[in-house]
Amino acid sequence: MRNQNTLLIPGDFPPVVSGISTYYYQIWRLLPQENNYILCPKDPGWEQFDAQTGLQTIRRRIPAGNLIRDKLLKGLLYAFWTLVLDRKYHFRKIHCGQVLSSGFTGWLMNKLFGIPYNIYVYGSETFRFGYSPLFMKYIKTFLSNAEYIVPNSQFTCNEFMALGIPPEKFKIITPGVDTGFFKPAPKDATLMEKYGLNGKTVLLTVARLDERKGHEVMIRAVADLSSQFPDLIYLIVGAGREEERLRKLTKELNVIDQVIFCGYIPDAELPKFYNLCDIFILLNRQTYDDVRLRGDYEGFGIVFLEAAACGKPVVAGDFGGVASAIENGRSGLIIDANDQSAIRQTLVSLIQNPTLREQLGQYGLERARQSFDWQIISREIMKIL
Repeated sequence: MRNQNTLLIPGDFPPVVSGISTYYYQIWRLLPQENNYILCPKDPGWEQFDAQTGLQTIRRRIPAGNLIRDKLLKGLLYAFWTLVLDRKYHFRKIHCGQVLSSGFTGWLMNKLFGIPYNIYVYGSETFRFGYSPLFMKYIKTFLSNAEYIVPNSQFTCNEFMALGIPPEKFKIITPGVDTGFFKPAPKDATLMEKYGLNGKTVLLTVARLDERKGHEVMIRAVADLSSQFPDLIYLIVGAGREEERLRKLTKELNVIDQVIFCGYIPDAELPKFYNLCDIFILLNRQTYDDVRLRGDYEGFGIVFLEAAACGKPVVAGDFGGVASAIENGRSGLIIDANDQSAIRQTLVSLIQNPTLREQLGQYGLERARQSFDWQIISREIMKIL
């Protein structure tokens, strides 16, 4: 007999650091814990993390990797462990955090036992491998049999609706932000001194160092503006494969003193960094002729909400799902991240107009509090739980 227990198979989950893991953790921590279980890998640091939360996490050894063979192996292991756990917990619903691996598990449990399942989609993990007929056949099968498909933005929703899935299956539930944690605060004096920010105009990007995040475009913009605004500083928070190349670029453009690489910063320290800046900017962009062949785009952009919740004006590239995170012209500005002239014009306007920065930041702050607090987002999940 089925009871009230549900199972989430998120794919990414803390202590793994990603926007996706943040999404699932922040929502599920606000749900009733006695009936909602989470099946996730034994990632490094999992024991310490689980000891600090009241979540019903069930950890198993699941291999890492994002190649097709990795996805297939994950799918088989998730299915095996879900079958084993179902004998004890008698799940009434499965929540699948990925189309391929956990989506297979949801589909299998539905076919074997009639258990309904939801699939949460954000785009990149689905279209990364292209559009082979066999591959797309399985994706459509898993999606079509789900009770709900939950995209993280209208952009992502449109991508999946293009596969011919009935529109009534879709329920957009965006990421959110902890407005009690990310909030306006005085600039941290220690960090101001460490990075030499007193009297400076500070730009900030928080993102892994990846080509589509637009760090290179921003470094070139700083070089272009350096003579007009010698007190301009660009802080880069994050680590990644592009770091060496970006550091080399700052030397080539002679902006090594204006571009500061802060490295990886723990989540607990991020509000301090958001509050250091005058403008938050992430110029996400398309980096391939057919992005869906690599599936690499900004499905939403939680960092825009985090910056807004700290009262900061935000600037974003006009590709991906950022239009769900930013109300263009009111909480921030969305521009063509491949248009250096537009970038320059936008930055000059914001640097020279503190009133505009204040207006954008204040509206973004109120919007984050009223529409995107995790408490609000979790209530939307409850409707399809």
